[in-house]
Amino acid sequence: MKFISHIIFIILVVPSICISMCQANELAKVPVLDEGETKKSNLLHIPPTKMLPINPELLFLITQLKLKSIEKNKIEIALAQLTLSTAPLNPAEQYLLLVAQALLKENANDKNSESRNSNNSSNIITVLEQAGKLSEQISEQQLAQPEFLQLHLLLADHYARQRKYDLAYLEKKSYLTTYNIYRKNKRIAMIASLEQSFEVKDKKANNALMESQNKLKIRRVAEVQDEKAAQQYNFTLIISTGIVFVLILFRQLRIRNKLILLTRTDALTGLSNRNTLFKHGEKMVSSFTEQPEELSILLLDLDHFKKINDSFGHDIGDEILMAVSDLVKETMRSRDLLARFGGDEFVALLPFADSNKAKAIAMRINEKISQYDFSSLVLQSRVTFSIGVATMADNKMSFDDLLHDADLAMYQAKDQGRNTVICYQNISVAG
Repeated sequence: MKFISHIIFIILVVPSICISMCQANELAKVPVLDEGETKKSNLLHIPPTKMLPINPELLFLITQLKLKSIEKNKIEIALAQLTLSTAPLNPAEQYLLLVAQALLKENANDKNSESRNSNNSSNIITVLEQAGKLSEQISEQQLAQPEFLQLHLLLADHYARQRKYDLAYLEKKSYLTTYNIYRKNKRIAMIASLEQSFEVKDKKANNALMESQNKLKIRRVAEVQDEKAAQQYNFTLIISTGIVFVLILFRQLRIRNKLILLTRTDALTGLSNRNTLFKHGEKMVSSFTEQPEELSILLLDLDHFKKINDSFGHDIGDEILMAVSDLVKETMRSRDLLARFGGDEFVALLPFADSNKAKAIAMRINEKISQYDFSSLVLQSRVTFSIGVATMADNKMSFDDLLHDADLAMYQAKDQGRNTVICYQNISVAG
């Protein structure tokens, strides 16, 4: 009885080996079609919309599993990663994943002959039958591919091992039926390839005719190129003229902006000039009508500046004016406005500052100026300011009134020995 079972097993296995060899020869002979040829052959394969995509890593794993020696651990890890992947697998990928698992189990059985028993074959058959249930969701043409066909061979082999020869026969029959579809598609591909080769020859003949016609058009092309060259020259000339015009326009705008800046700033110190001071002062006064006590101004006058000019010259005087203007700017707040009122006088607009805050700012200015070393300008004595402080008393005051009050306070500071700060409110109360 065992002898008969071995004979039946050989009868089932030998044809599959022969068919596999034929399949390999046919795959080697069939030319590969590019995308253009595939589009022209509407008989070759079904439309791509019916062919499910396959993960290349899965196809590579199946190819590795067919080898005699494999790295089992790496393949098991790769299969586990594909199984646990967050990306969903389509039916074709699930089918091939189960086939790969069966191949891995069979490869393990081949290495350990003692484990090749009925129980292991049952496990492999169970996995392959699960894959077979997915066939209904896969197109017939895709099932005819070599990667999918091997399921029938594996099932036939393991059914024969379990002496289920009727099931093994049915799987062999399914394999042959599907394999015929695969061969038919390959024949159609071969025919399409030959047709394509003839079409290429026709195209070459047509290209030769077109080449002769193109030679006749060369003269016309040369004329057209000359016309284009002339047009490009004219276009370049126009663009160059436009660029020169734009550059001149930008230069004029820069000059205009510089002139506007000069009308708004003092040329020596870079501070706002008298005109800018009055414009901003009038705006601030009108905006603080509801809170008049929150707007103050400082009028700063350099002490003994005429004596400095007479002793050291106007150049040193200008250097001192620039130095003290920088020092005062460092002391001011970002919201404040510092302007050169004229000669050695400066005015500071202090929004949101009552008389106490304004006086504190003025005292900080005097302290900073008095601590600065002017010896680099050949000036050994200290430079000081007499500062008058004025704050809006009511919303009926104008900027001129406020500036006049600060001026009176500044002269009072001069009378009290200079290098001091006087608030106009204190003068008015004392008066």
